[in-house]
Amino acid sequence: MDVVRWLRRFRAAVWLTWKEQSNWTRPYIYILYSMITPFFSVLVYAYIYVVIAFYSGLVDLSRAYFLVSGVSLYNFIGSGLYGLIWTIHSEREHFRTLKYTYLAFPSLHVYLLARSFFHFILGGIYALVMFIAGLLITSYPLGSLNPNLLEVISLLIIGYLWSSQLGVMVAGTSIFSSEYGPLISEAVGGILFLVGAVLYPVSALPPFIQPLASLFPMMEWMELMRHALNQSYYIADVGGMYMSLIAKTAIYILVSIVYFGIIERLTRKRGYLEATLHH
Repeated sequence: MDVVRWLRRFRAAVWLTWKEQSNWTRPYIYILYSMITPFFSVLVYAYIYVVIAFYSGLVDLSRAYFLVSGVSLYNFIGSGLYGLIWTIHSEREHFRTLKYTYLAFPSLHVYLLARSFFHFILGGIYALVMFIAGLLITSYPLGSLNPNLLEVISLLIIGYLWSSQLGVMVAGTSIFSSEYGPLISEAVGGILFLVGAVLYPVSALPPFIQPLASLFPMMEWMELMRHALNQSYYIADVGGMYMSLIAKTAIYILVSIVYFGIIERLTRKRGYLEATLHH
């Protein structure tokens, strides 16, 4: 494989995503505009904690950290997933350009990964801003944080790997539908929000739902990110959780390659790259 050509195509796809999403506006204007919804989301959750703490008289900074970090970090995964899955629906149903971009970038799998890369970057910016703002609102002492930047960067890369592969599998499934593509992405994001230790520990879920959390790497990734951002955040078995996260990520990558390879062959055989399924 020509690595230089592959990287050039990847960069072009990321650039295309940026231009399409920002509507060719200036970067800072688009970023400010995009932050409105997630910023007010963290305000809602942070003020829920503030109100409960005020009326109950119980100020628990560890719970504030858990809630704010979960809501903030979820944006990294959620933004990337939705952007990746939406690509199929947007290009085929709205703009009818999927078949043309496929000719320029023959690997649809890698093309989807490239298109999602911008959304993950944007989600990371959202997460950082929301994390700092949420901690300030809940009066969490920022000076007590003890982040491990190398660990944070490593986990962001791992998070991109497993969640993007999950998105590729869901996007492959959505090729065979039209109206339900966006709904599928919302459903997957909702499941991760429910079982991914975003607002509460997995142990707080009903017993019949808890096994569902083990199917996704979300819980391990979320807990390890909390630990990476604040080394004083307690995890009983950090090494074991890392092993579980890496093993699940490897499985997701392997399954995604095999599954999407089958989907891509079926798509080309049935002509779904140029078909629109409005009805």
